[in-house]
Amino acid sequence: MLVMDVLHYQTQTLVEVAYKALKKDITERVLVPGQKIIIREVSERYGISETPIKQALNRLIAEGLVENIPRRGMRVRMMHLDEMTELMDIRFMIETYYIKQVLDNFTKDNQIREKFRRNLEEHRRIIENVANVEDFLKQYYLDQEFHQMFVKCSGNKRIIQIYNSLGTHGYAYYIYGKPDKKGLIEGVKEHEDIYWALVKGDEAEVRRRMEIHIINAKNKVYQMLKDAEKDFLVESSL
Repeated sequence: MLVMDVLHYQTQTLVEVAYKALKKDITERVLVPGQKIIIREVSERYGISETPIKQALNRLIAEGLVENIPRRGMRVRMMHLDEMTELMDIRFMIETYYIKQVLDNFTKDNQIREKFRRNLEEHRRIIENVANVEDFLKQYYLDQEFHQMFVKCSGNKRIIQIYNSLGTHGYAYYIYGKPDKKGLIEGVKEHEDIYWALVKGDEAEVRRRMEIHIINAKNKVYQMLKDAEKDFLVESSL
């Protein structure tokens, strides 16, 4: 059984503990794409009852990291290149379509600007000192938060829901490994470029910086999935 740090988790619900533990296991490839998830075994591993485990898995299903197949149970989801390409294209359309509205709301709202600034400050601090999987998970949340704030500035609540359902930020990184430190630094530098273009009120520059960032992200994810599919085929042939 995996010994959980009770003092570390005492302020969190069991569902939250299970949720984070499952994500950590997926990130560290304890649970790999296509692997069946047996709730009883997970419960024994974490020392947590099955009910919180099931609730945590339902959250992961909603995020697209786990899938529930009728009569076959749950498994870590596998995603193929064409599927991720389509999702990244949708993300590109959403984040570049509302540039003007985002800029207007960013300019008018001091609290939003401060949230962006704090996000970038914390993100830079984390990636410059990343040492373990917990640090990696923190930088993932900060990366996701930056884009969620950007889309939220559009003022379109339905688009925010659609955007959050895509799961393009977390899926490839959780399932197929972590980018190197250089890649993380490049990513936050691109966030900073977007932020300063917003501060300057330069709509064309915001658009250009966001397009560059999403295209770079798409290329990285594409290569990650391509390498993973190749590894999966090799493992399957052994």
